[in-house]
Amino acid sequence: MPRTRAIIGKKTWLALAAVFLAASAAAGAWLWMFAGYRLSRFAPGGLGESFSTRIYSAPFAVKEGDFSPPDLLLKRLAALKYAAAPGAPSPGQYDWEPPALYVNLRGFSAPLLSQAPGPVSLEYGPKGWHFLSGGGTEGVLLEPELAAELSGPSRVRREPAGAAEIPPALSSAVIAVEDKRFMRHHGVDFRATAGALWRDLTRPGVWGGSTITQQLAKNIFLSPERTLRRKLAEAFLAFYLERRYTKEQILTLYLNEIYLGQDGPVSIAGVKAAAEFYFGKKLGDLDLSECALLAGMIRSPYLYNPRRDPRAAVERRNYALGRMLADGMITADQELAAQAEPLRLAPEPRRAPDANAYFVSEVVRRLLDSFDEDEVFRYGLSVYTTLDPELQADAMAAVRRARYQAALAALDPATGAVLALAGGKDYGTSQFNRATQSLRQPGSAFKPFVYGAALEDGFTPATLLSDERRRYGGSGGAAWEPHNYGGVYLGTVTLRTALARSLNSATLDLAGRVGPARIIDFARRLGVTSPLDDSLAVALGDSGVGLLELTAAYAPFDNGGFRVRPELITAVKGPDGRPLYYGTRERSSVTTPALAYLMTSLLESVVKDGTGSSLAKAYGWTRPAAGKTGTSSGGRDAWFVGYTPELLAGVWAGDDSDKPVGLVGAGDALPIWADFMKAAEAGRPPADFRKPEAGLVSAVIDPESGLLAVSGCPQRRTELFIAGTEPVKECPLHSAGVKGWFKRIFGMK
Repeated sequence: MPRTRAIIGKKTWLALAAVFLAASAAAGAWLWMFAGYRLSRFAPGGLGESFSTRIYSAPFAVKEGDFSPPDLLLKRLAALKYAAAPGAPSPGQYDWEPPALYVNLRGFSAPLLSQAPGPVSLEYGPKGWHFLSGGGTEGVLLEPELAAELSGPSRVRREPAGAAEIPPALSSAVIAVEDKRFMRHHGVDFRATAGALWRDLTRPGVWGGSTITQQLAKNIFLSPERTLRRKLAEAFLAFYLERRYTKEQILTLYLNEIYLGQDGPVSIAGVKAAAEFYFGKKLGDLDLSECALLAGMIRSPYLYNPRRDPRAAVERRNYALGRMLADGMITADQELAAQAEPLRLAPEPRRAPDANAYFVSEVVRRLLDSFDEDEVFRYGLSVYTTLDPELQADAMAAVRRARYQAALAALDPATGAVLALAGGKDYGTSQFNRATQSLRQPGSAFKPFVYGAALEDGFTPATLLSDERRRYGGSGGAAWEPHNYGGVYLGTVTLRTALARSLNSATLDLAGRVGPARIIDFARRLGVTSPLDDSLAVALGDSGVGLLELTAAYAPFDNGGFRVRPELITAVKGPDGRPLYYGTRERSSVTTPALAYLMTSLLESVVKDGTGSSLAKAYGWTRPAAGKTGTSSGGRDAWFVGYTPELLAGVWAGDDSDKPVGLVGAGDALPIWADFMKAAEAGRPPADFRKPEAGLVSAVIDPESGLLAVSGCPQRRTELFIAGTEPVKECPLHSAGVKGWFKRIFGMK
């Protein structure tokens, strides 16, 4: 019996082995025929396909009672290419007969949101839009606008180059950087593959070790998915290419196919097109330094783009030169001479201004945290974002009026959705995104975190602070003497006045009583993530922060105490419609609704009576708003972060060189904010900030003493307090009763 079982077991294993070998042979034969078919479709030097990655805005919601002005809604319909037609009989048409609007919706389906096609009718009146038919209780959604198209068959710049046109220095540099054993292996470098497999075991999802031939096989034949099955198919197809072509032919095909960056929406493919785009030269005229730079860019054309980040490009070029030296391709003198060469780039082609460019570039930057560049630029992703195209256009129009450089970030304070992002005045001139990539000193725009921490610690708007000139001991014994703006000191002031007037000395008095640790902890909880100086100087905004980071950290004041994470990408779909990524809207409670509203009340005083009062006086602002100005030392940076109940926006202005240019928050950042917010809120009725139902009490105080006012107090102010922190003692500075009343009425001492 044991012998019989052994014979049966042996036969079973032989049968399984035969099935496996037959399946492998069939798969190999299929891959061989598939590869032959694919190659027959392309001429040498013209291999490779790419599909458009499309980036979409958020859909625009029209709800019952919405006050979006009719002209703005018609503008959005026009941007979506809806055509005016009597009666709007077909999808994609509308008919505007004031006050009635008829729209025949196309409908759409996107991750998380969709809209059925069909006609709707609505009219605009004193109560906003009212649906006559088709709107339901939730209103309707207009389909997302196409914000950008990154690549595609009709948007690839490729100029095939013959082997004789390719400089030997370029071939050598590419081999040194991408595949040092290219001339010796047969398609797969087993040493490099073993290292890649080890990295995947220790860091799942991290692939590498592909030879030039494998990269070519992947780009021609396969999808970018990171699976073992694809890696095995890639290896087989690499062997196939090595059997069919010479090494010179494979390298030529590879150098004609590789992706090397973007010219706006157009992909740059192949070294010949790249030579013209980056250097304005024919391929054969490139010198050693330029060849090394192009070879270094292959790993990541985005990260090593010499126009976007010259320093990174030069470091990568020098790395390529070092690899060439190590492999005996160049001499030490040639390496030193090439490393000493400055970047000599061709002028960047001028394109029509694209209002969405800064937002889209930040979306791409974030996509590259989760996807590789082939996936982002070549494989037909659909990317859904939080962008509002009209607000984005308003943001760009506002920052272009700045004296120096400027940036603006606008968010939905309830969710953290980034609605607009202007990273500079002109993306064509500078792709550096000052809203997300720059850390600058916020000055007094950081003070709300000092005052918020103080309110948590039991201080109140009526707490008295000392606003006197004072010297502080610094590190190493150096004295530090901060000054109030204009050299004006008010003596003793309430906490509310100190914030409204942005008094540095009074703020430092408060910070000394609260402590830097409590201030930093409060700022961290609200969303400030940049390094902060653990000293009193943090209270005056001496630590660099990002504009989007700082703006989002104001959101808890506006939304009832919830921290939100700035979000640009809501979802990503693959070319087959499969969801690949969903955004995570993070919303966590970080302070009480009462404290959040009290901070808003304090920041309203900034706009009504303090450093932001020019908002109404000079710029015609009439709506409820709260915010804070900020100016760094020497006027290097000007800030204003402010909000209404529906919209939060922050503005930075300054010079990229970080030199003193005499800017001030109220004079350089606040006007940009006002221009943007007036355009964004146009046509909408003013709304008041919503006061929580519990947790706050009011009392009439004497601002001179900070205590309950008596009949003789010459100044009386109704002040707001977190319940339990209101004063219980009466003002001792003035007489009470009838005597005090007479003194106040007749101005008696």
